[in-house]
Amino acid sequence: MIEHADIGSHSDGSVLPIDRAMRPVRMIFRWLSLALLAVMVSLPFLQIILREFLARPIVGAEELARFMLICLVFVSLPHVVYAGANIRLEELIGMLPRRGLVAMRAVIAIATAAVFAVAATATLAAIAGNLNTTTPTMRIPYWIFLSSAFAGFALAAIETVLLLIKTLAGQPLYVLYPSEEPTEDSFAL
Repeated sequence: MIEHADIGSHSDGSVLPIDRAMRPVRMIFRWLSLALLAVMVSLPFLQIILREFLARPIVGAEELARFMLICLVFVSLPHVVYAGANIRLEELIGMLPRRGLVAMRAVIAIATAAVFAVAATATLAAIAGNLNTTTPTMRIPYWIFLSSAFAGFALAAIETVLLLIKTLAGQPLYVLYPSEEPTEDSFAL
């Protein structure tokens, strides 16, 4: 296993009890992200084939592809959080003494969890205000878009609280499944 600075990660998504409990939810979101990505990539390809060769385009394919992209971004957000794949500017806080580092990471986790929780709450308000609104071409209800945003923000808030717990317990913060673990070739550059 390759350690990432002193933050640490573990390569089995079920090492810590907290991670074992979250594993089924994480796997559902990972598979859903993969399915959304597959559909999003396949739709424009299928649209080109149908339009150019059969002269039978799918009405609303572009709208559906945009829908898939929006949902993909929100559904994959929790993975970005628990894998530590988000952009972190840790150069300055990495220079802090151990206690200062833990305190700063705790403050960051609390603030981030609060932001995700506020975003989830705002999304619920948007769902309530748009229950009868649909997209123009395919008539996809907006609450479906917004539900993916709510689920992503809510789970990202939970994952950030878990990062706080791990920080305070001195546990490795991020989860990398074996298929995601960097290889030695990754560092050859």
